[in-house]
Amino acid sequence: MGCNLSYFRLLAAVLALSWCLHTRVCHAVSYTVTIDTSPLATQTTPPAPFSLEFQLTNGGGVVNNTATLSGFNFGAGGSATGSPTTNGGASGDLLSTVILTDSSFFNEFIQGFIPSASDPLRFLLDLTTNVEPSTPDAFSFAIFDRSGVGIPTSFFDVFVQIDITSPLTISTFASDPSLSPAACPTCPGITIGAPGVESTVPEPGTLILLASGLIGVIIHQRRRMA
Repeated sequence: MGCNLSYFRLLAAVLALSWCLHTRVCHAVSYTVTIDTSPLATQTTPPAPFSLEFQLTNGGGVVNNTATLSGFNFGAGGSATGSPTTNGGASGDLLSTVILTDSSFFNEFIQGFIPSASDPLRFLLDLTTNVEPSTPDAFSFAIFDRSGVGIPTSFFDVFVQIDITSPLTISTFASDPSLSPAACPTCPGITIGAPGVESTVPEPGTLILLASGLIGVIIHQRRRMA
């Protein structure tokens, strides 16, 4: 009986993985986001201090998505500061992991940070890609100044905007140095280049090898049963 149970469990795992690869319903993508925040290190108060802001909006409300942010690397002299502020399905901390779920329409995470004067900010973004039948869910990343308003960019004060469509619509934006930060209307604009968003998704061959390994275990179990 134990062998039969193990056999069917392994068979179910292989079938589930095969279905996932075929339908992409449970597909998730992974990106390394890099942005040079060193120009912020020379800013005085105001517009400093600054905060990182992440949003996941629930577009159609039919399917669910999750954004997980981890591996924050602030560079030499940089760090997270203070306690986070969250709205909706947001939780976590910049010192560990931030999770955004679309449990409500507006889901937001904000926490202060000290930018490095020499190194860029880096973090890992894992994002599920379940597509809404109408209005897509969307992830965005912004940097807030002391006033709690995003540093002006060429698109609604966000540096990264990812619409969960098929395929994903990934857009990055630089700051708009012609506009002063909201916290200091008399200050010059801040110049920050558009972030890099580099895919770190495992190759399909890795998943195929995993399925092959499970199949091999099933064959071994069947031989033992025989």
